Amino acid sequence: MLEAGRITSRQLILLLVSSRILIGLTYSPALKQVSSPQDTWLILLLTFPLHVILATPVYFLAKKFPHQTVIQYSQTIAGKAGKVAGALLLCYLIHQLAINLALFSLFVTSVSMPTTPILFISLSLLLACAFASHRGVEVICRLGELFTPIIIIAIITITLLLTKDMQFKLLQPVLEKGIFPVLGVSFLTLSRTYELIEMAMLFPYLNQRSKVKSVYLFVPLIVALIFTMMAISLLTIFGTGAVSRMFPYLSMVREVHVGNIIERIESIHMAIWILGGFLKFSLHYYVIVLGLGQLINLQNYKPLILPTGAILASLSVLVAPSLVELLAFQATSANFIYNTLFIYVFPLLLLLLAIIQKKGVRSP
Repeated sequence: MLEAGRITSRQLILLLVSSRILIGLTYSPALKQVSSPQDTWLILLLTFPLHVILATPVYFLAKKFPHQTVIQYSQTIAGKAGKVAGALLLCYLIHQLAINLALFSLFVTSVSMPTTPILFISLSLLLACAFASHRGVEVICRLGELFTPIIIIAIITITLLLTKDMQFKLLQPVLEKGIFPVLGVSFLTLSRTYELIEMAMLFPYLNQRSKVKSVYLFVPLIVALIFTMMAISLLTIFGTGAVSRMFPYLSMVREVHVGNIIERIESIHMAIWILGGFLKFSLHYYVIVLGLGQLINLQNYKPLILPTGAILASLSVLVAPSLVELLAFQATSANFIYNTLFIYVFPLLLLLLAIIQKKGVRSP
């Protein structure tokens, strides 16, 4: 293995949760893609059972190939074709990191640093992530174990401080246009869950293999509960008007006023957002360089860190002509198909091939 570190299931759960919620909290895409915004909380709640079903191939592949990442067992299962598929998967991850890095940098420049070049923010963040990646999976997961509870507590605190201003009647009517639009947007939301690939890359480094099921179940459950709480907060504060806001959650944070003591706390929350961004991109960066090292059979992935960072910094600028265009691209059906192919169809095909060829550890 290129990585000799070992991590606990709790560390992996917390790190994947922080990675998943950052962009969702920033832009709240599900809120803007449903014809009945008041059903957004239900959409996000339904992502848990749907994710458990759709992610089943990743879980069974982890059981069949307990000591291999998705890049490695794709080659075990499909040989040279698997190597090509692994290369395409890594290209997908690089593209997704560039997009999310652009979204994060555009958010920071729009909110607090309007005259700062996007490239400067991307490079600054990537340098910190490169250092974390150099230190390995154990360090990144320990950082996640330390900082993710702070992020979750901050989100819960914001919700509690705004409880007095919430109007729950704004959540009505429920299912005004039926269940099928709700299910459709739930699938669309799940199509962006590329953290499933990161999960498949990190399962071999768990110190207890029996905890694979815990990670597989608890990550989507915690994420669904946090997003549901966020959606209920937004809708009961702003109503359907939350749809028209570019950064709905930040707008809600600015509404926090408790007497003359607690107010204008968005600067504190911005610091927490940046902390979440560091965790998210460190994990993603590490997974890419680890996968590249495994793909080309290197003994050490660390020489790949700086060249990969240079590519990512350049690509993050190229993919983002403007925030409006980038968000519009993410809402297209082509992007839905693109994401679904790599996140859900690819593992399913690998599992089917493994079963047909009778490869991997047999389930007891």
